[in-house]
Amino acid sequence: MVAMKTLVVWNCGDGSLPQAQVEVQRLESLRSDQLEVVVAGRSLKWDDLGTFLGTVNASMFHFIGHGTARGELEVNEGIGTVGRPIESVLEVVRAASPELEGVYLSGCYTSATGPEPLEVLAPTGGWVVGTTDSVDDDVAALFAPKFYELLFASSMDLKVAFNTAKAYSKADFGVDSPHTVWLTVSSLPPVDTMVRNVCTVVHGVFNRQAMQASMRQEFSFDELDDAFNGITHALGTGEVLARRTGLPIKPASFPAQWLYDPQINEFVRLASRKVTEARRALSVLKNGANGSDRVFGNVLNFDDTKSPAEWMKQVNKVDHVRNTIIDALNNLVRDSAVPALDPIDPSFSRTEIAAVSKR
Repeated sequence: MVAMKTLVVWNCGDGSLPQAQVEVQRLESLRSDQLEVVVAGRSLKWDDLGTFLGTVNASMFHFIGHGTARGELEVNEGIGTVGRPIESVLEVVRAASPELEGVYLSGCYTSATGPEPLEVLAPTGGWVVGTTDSVDDDVAALFAPKFYELLFASSMDLKVAFNTAKAYSKADFGVDSPHTVWLTVSSLPPVDTMVRNVCTVVHGVFNRQAMQASMRQEFSFDELDDAFNGITHALGTGEVLARRTGLPIKPASFPAQWLYDPQINEFVRLASRKVTEARRALSVLKNGANGSDRVFGNVLNFDDTKSPAEWMKQVNKVDHVRNTIIDALNNLVRDSAVPALDPIDPSFSRTEIAAVSKR
């Protein structure tokens, strides 16, 4: 007999998310002899979350609300919501839920931090579902229930259920949803079959904010440079490092030997060269930004060692080099079940560059 699982739902959606309550109702409709759904009251505040979770034996935690590109969740606090780092929220959830297996973060940009939430779930391992970009309210409200329905009613493997839910979402809305899933290495196939699935872990190294946002949208040159350093480290050692501590995230790391496959190794060499090229281009921006840590407007914060048009092209160079890596990665995973990464839009269009050139 399959043990009952408990899904705890915390809805922090505000008036700008009219489908949030619809998502809750659809999740409640999935109750069965395999799945109990416990919904926290709309009035539940951050300070009371741990106490509430202590009254239930959560197998899965489902958050509904806003996420930010900096890796925060907007949680109920006081009379409104306050942004808190994803990892700090999950640390509370994990501490109060010893049987926790999985986390679903239903909001925008909730996988911005990459695999770091997996570290919070250790030692039980498990999975985290989030989004790499903004997500429409109606897409979110349909994707989550379909995922759980396939996972429990159909008894599918978690990755198969996730991929099938993505296929349904694309069929219904005509575009790929930004949802992604992080699995602990222990949840992946055994080592003897990993040669056929190593694309999954390589894809995981790049499935993060550093390979998604254009330079014009990046919050920090230094944070991006740190992320590049982490990518280089992972490609050489198999260790995926946490942003906060710089230590390996064990559930997301993998043996370096998995990178020795000739096809994988060829990609790793190319990607490593291109990451180095991107860091050099980024260094030029850092040196010319007059002490600031990001791009402001039409390169308003850069010095006069280059013209505005030249600075725009330099900004675009970082985007272009990253797209070269993305193209190579997508070519590597083309024949696998691993989803492709979207290309990064250039920060400045030709029209914008031409306009400042005429001044």
